[in-house]
Amino acid sequence: MPDIPPLPPSENSPPTFTSTPPPDALQSSGAVTTTTQSIPDSPRTLHIGTRASALALAQVTLFTSILSTLHPALPTKTVPISVAGDRDKTTNLHTLAQTGKSLWTEELEVLLLKGEIDCIVHSLKDVPTKVVEGCEVKIVGERGERRDCVVFRKRSALEDEDPASATDPHEDSARQEEGGTVTSVEATGKTDDEPSPRKKQKTSAPVSSSSPPQRLADLPPGSVVGTSSIRRSAMIRRRYPSLRIQDVRGNIGTRLRKLDDPALGFDCLILAAAGIQRLGLGDRISEWLNPSGEDEAGASEREGKSMLHAVGQGAVGLEVREGDEWVHGLLEGRDGQRGAVVKRVSWECQAERSLLRTLEGGCSVPVGVSCSWDEEEKVTGAKTTTASSLSSSSSPSDIPNAPAPAPSTQVEAHSSTSAETADTSHPHPTSASSSNPPPPTAPFDPQMQPGTLHIHASVTSVDGTECVAASRKTWVGNDKEADDAGWEMARVLVEGGAGKILANINLNRGMLERGDNA
Repeated sequence: MPDIPPLPPSENSPPTFTSTPPPDALQSSGAVTTTTQSIPDSPRTLHIGTRASALALAQVTLFTSILSTLHPALPTKTVPISVAGDRDKTTNLHTLAQTGKSLWTEELEVLLLKGEIDCIVHSLKDVPTKVVEGCEVKIVGERGERRDCVVFRKRSALEDEDPASATDPHEDSARQEEGGTVTSVEATGKTDDEPSPRKKQKTSAPVSSSSPPQRLADLPPGSVVGTSSIRRSAMIRRRYPSLRIQDVRGNIGTRLRKLDDPALGFDCLILAAAGIQRLGLGDRISEWLNPSGEDEAGASEREGKSMLHAVGQGAVGLEVREGDEWVHGLLEGRDGQRGAVVKRVSWECQAERSLLRTLEGGCSVPVGVSCSWDEEEKVTGAKTTTASSLSSSSSPSDIPNAPAPAPSTQVEAHSSTSAETADTSHPHPTSASSSNPPPPTAPFDPQMQPGTLHIHASVTSVDGTECVAASRKTWVGNDKEADDAGWEMARVLVEGGAGKILANINLNRGMLERGDNA
């Protein structure tokens, strides 16, 4: 069971410095100027580092759109870089993670610390919870869709007209299995480097050609689900134990092409919905995997079988040098205008990252999370209540030959503060503090106010047979309280049995300390 470290003390402000302008000739090729309007008083161009994928470039566009509102005359230049995780498109993420490198950030961070770029735009879920010394991460803009989604294989015209005359890709794969390599994510979390199709078990009631599968629940046993995420694999095994999991790598376009190739044998993929939407491919989404555990037909699942998303999923992270006053100043709002950092988005993502960092989790650990803000709960001046609840379950009964699940446990914890403390420490979001009133021209913006953060989180064994899930409500009004909320959520999970699950996962602990998450 991992030891929970003590709550970190309040951090002092890091030393400040003004970074030197990057050299005219960057080491990386492919720099793209995204705005050309010059600034008479400050000709400096903001150099933005990013991965070279279409999704990464789309996220840069989201960031530069925010900057264009705050600083219409600011010139920017995009510097795309091919990183380790992009270059190796076959090895599964679990194996790559054991190299001890940050797959999506390391090469970009080198350029950032050299001063050759001014910031890096990331998918926040790909950013380690412990960044390299001298860098820090800001969360910018609104959070996109945070849920996972299901994308099904496109059916050919032949399959639609006469499914009996179409070649069954699973039958093709069966003929190729002899002497070949069959790949699936096993309970050890390991996969082979070269995935091959799996044979799908026959069912007595195949899906009609007029009614192709639209949900995971519609798939017959043995259907192949593609994902490179250990978290998604574990949750799918827990909720749909009859389905097969197969590793699939590559950017979104590559994975969709693999899905649509009948010879590869995939029935569907599990993907982050935000990436699909940002590439304009939202019409391919067939099913949303809801954190509530309800499917789209409204059927509620048992405790511990909800589909929680990855830490930071849907958010855009901006990595900058610590103390870079120029870049930090660009993110600030002016004249009552909201800046690039939306406080509630930033706080919930900080809480999620604190949770993962405390659990020493990463892309090889099945940690799921979901955050929401309780709009109904008010601070009345009498007290502020923090509550947590926990459930633990294992060996779901729908897994063949599995033992009966252990009884679920419910733990409630409450703490309250006096009216005086509540009034001074946690002012109501709609009331202004006399010592720090909001600018008179600033309209009320709920997204920039403190409030009650509701965190749901789970740790699932790789084979899906065990899960500890918990939820907790706590007041959050600054960065320190957001970090503390994540730490407390981790403590609740560990005390409920998550530590045992994490200890049983045979992983490189040195890599976990780096905190890379998927």
